[in-house]
Amino acid sequence: MNAKSEIMVNPKALSRIGLTTLLALTPTLMMTAQAETDTTSTDTSHTSHKIHNAVKLKEIKKKYEKLLIGEKNIASAMSVITPTELKHASSSQSIYSILRLTPAVNEYQQNIGPGTPTITVRGVRMSQLAQTLDGIPMISLLHGGQGAYINNQDNNVGSLVSMGQIEGIHVYPGVAPPDRGGFATVGGTVSYTTKQPTNNFYTDIFSKVGSFSTDTYGFEINSGKIPDTDGLKVLSRLSKTQTAGYIQNTPARYIDFLFSAIKPYDYGLSKVFATVIYNQGNGYMLTETTPTAQLEKYGILYNYPLSEASNFQDNKYLTAILGDQTYVNRHIVVSGKLFYIGKSNKFEGYTNPDYINSSYPYQVNFNSPYFSYGPIGPEYGNSNNITYNAAQVFGSYHAGEAAVIQQNSTRTIGFSPKMNIFLPHNTVTVGGLIAKEQTGDNNATYFYGTLNMPRINGYNALNYGNIEKRTVYSGYVQDKISLLNNMLHIEPGVTLTGVSTSNYVPSNYAATPPNPYTLSNYDKEVLPYFGISYDITPKYIAYASYGKGARFAPVQDYVLGSSGSTTVAPGPETVNAYEAGIRYVGKHLYLNFNGFLQNMHGMFSFYTDYLTNYSIYANIGEEQMKGLALSGKYQLTPALTVFGNLSYTDATYINSFSASDTPFEGQYGYVFAGNPLAAVPNWLGTLGVRYHRSGFNAQLYGTYTGPQPTTYDLPPTESQLVLRDATVPTDQWKLSPYFIMNLSASYKIPMHVDHLDYIEVGLNIDNLLDTHYYVHSARVYKQYSFTAIGQQYNSAYPGEPRFIELGVSGRFS
Repeated sequence: MNAKSEIMVNPKALSRIGLTTLLALTPTLMMTAQAETDTTSTDTSHTSHKIHNAVKLKEIKKKYEKLLIGEKNIASAMSVITPTELKHASSSQSIYSILRLTPAVNEYQQNIGPGTPTITVRGVRMSQLAQTLDGIPMISLLHGGQGAYINNQDNNVGSLVSMGQIEGIHVYPGVAPPDRGGFATVGGTVSYTTKQPTNNFYTDIFSKVGSFSTDTYGFEINSGKIPDTDGLKVLSRLSKTQTAGYIQNTPARYIDFLFSAIKPYDYGLSKVFATVIYNQGNGYMLTETTPTAQLEKYGILYNYPLSEASNFQDNKYLTAILGDQTYVNRHIVVSGKLFYIGKSNKFEGYTNPDYINSSYPYQVNFNSPYFSYGPIGPEYGNSNNITYNAAQVFGSYHAGEAAVIQQNSTRTIGFSPKMNIFLPHNTVTVGGLIAKEQTGDNNATYFYGTLNMPRINGYNALNYGNIEKRTVYSGYVQDKISLLNNMLHIEPGVTLTGVSTSNYVPSNYAATPPNPYTLSNYDKEVLPYFGISYDITPKYIAYASYGKGARFAPVQDYVLGSSGSTTVAPGPETVNAYEAGIRYVGKHLYLNFNGFLQNMHGMFSFYTDYLTNYSIYANIGEEQMKGLALSGKYQLTPALTVFGNLSYTDATYINSFSASDTPFEGQYGYVFAGNPLAAVPNWLGTLGVRYHRSGFNAQLYGTYTGPQPTTYDLPPTESQLVLRDATVPTDQWKLSPYFIMNLSASYKIPMHVDHLDYIEVGLNIDNLLDTHYYVHSARVYKQYSFTAIGQQYNSAYPGEPRFIELGVSGRFS
């Protein structure tokens, strides 16, 4: 990634982002403690404390700088998104879209900001990636990473943390060292770090106005060191964004709040800290790709009016972290974090009944209960605790099943301890995770003829009372050994993870009688890691690594069909990841070239025969990702820098099985051995230039997304039942490549009047050339009564058109 060289040449910037527990013991704390030692005192004992403290600070600083050099020798193609890149991104971007600045990342979303993001890293989809926030898992323990529509149907608008709340992102593709790996991944870890208070007081007030009726405004207050509190610092930030959306009829609103506090103690060597984040996102989204015939007729941004088809989400996210980091002695630093994550979600979907028939040629909405369940109710002899008679109330079951409301909530609590042990030639890290997530008591899905519906269990509830639980017990140990005069670095490690899972279903509506049941199991995995790097010269570093990762099955896959199911709940899918590369780190030039091979085993497979409702969930899939990546950065002058990356990825299925075959996870079907993975371009690249002088900043860069395989539906006349209506990936119909250019510029105007330090004005233009393109496409049949009918047609999601935004902010101190 273009910014990685900054790690080597600018340790202060790295300390702001925090790579290990000791890196979190930032120079900010060191300066705090040093200020303590400079205080004049006539107390002899206090003076001896100051001298002893200064000695300890020097020892810690040496260890700290040693770890900075260690990052230079990391046996991974680590990439970094810097605070500068985050600050100058537009409101249309999100914590996921900005990852396109790193190699081998393909990403698209449906709206301004965090609206239904979809992402792959080296072909590994978002639901299979680990994501951490200040070191704690921010993914759902129950379902995996956010973003996949099916697995996280209620978390597609808004996000746990927003762009304005973070100051750095690290991307570890493949399998990262255990202390950076997070929980449950078969292909990479994305690590986010929240903004922290600094020593100096300031208040920022900001506002932005952009295309598609987009506006953002808010404030950020940093207390600095509060007098008479022994170094307490507090940061508070609130922002609001609203947009009409670039796809018709997809308005959205976001509210983001951050509170962060740090309290040093033990002369600044240790600290307690707290972070609270409350975010809310609500808006409309597409659940079904739009027929390209309609996009060509009505415009590429066409979407059905909300009176005809709609999908609305209202999502709330609350995160609280309380931690302590203690300097024990010059060899040991220990830390621990208690955390809570609560999510509350509501989903509303509606389809005009005129579209729910065999004569309308297109699929309009994925979410009307009719498309998922068919005729339900006492008049069809399959009530199963449903007493609502759709045909009697609305004239037909089509009309009576036109609307759905789903309400969900989850809560996660956990504890993450860590200990760093510093020895003369190695650093040992021991850590773990104990966490539990479960669904709320009022989770349910209701259907009716309108969204203004009663929500009564036993009347119109498709399901209610499900209780999903998962408890994670994980521990790891790793060592980083430096030999041969600190030229050879060996990093062995191992993670042991045990997962206890259960899913209680109070009523199996697909079976007769609809008896309740619970499926549960306990899985455990041993995940080794080994990395090695060698300093060929002070500027050339060769490295290689092997790691095993595991992702545990979504709890929603612990279900039975009417005729039963596999009696064993699905186990984890795993990956064996291999990587090798060479890195050049000079004063003005940074280059990294690496190759990778990722063999994935036991991938989740699911098949349902809708004629009998017999379901099978198993771990039988095999996939492989292999490729090359190059990234670099060159500082032409002190003010001008060129950066870029280029990657090639070959992602294929090794065997044939029933699979979720798109990263969006809205399509399921049968994949054949040798098929490419859909939505994984072979070629991805970024090239840009950045200019900074005095108060002026500017950046112009382009991203290239090569041709990518799409999917198509097999005809309903296939002789094998498992192939009827199956959606399979194919190279035959490829999504066209596209090139997008983004421009950002800002200028600080010094003021120095009435506590106003400066005013900053900014301009962002995303998709500068206004390129028209599709980010996702499929060739499908309309589904009616679980059977493909009519003529096959193309459908797609459009990419974001040109987005222009003007901003102004002021800093007071």
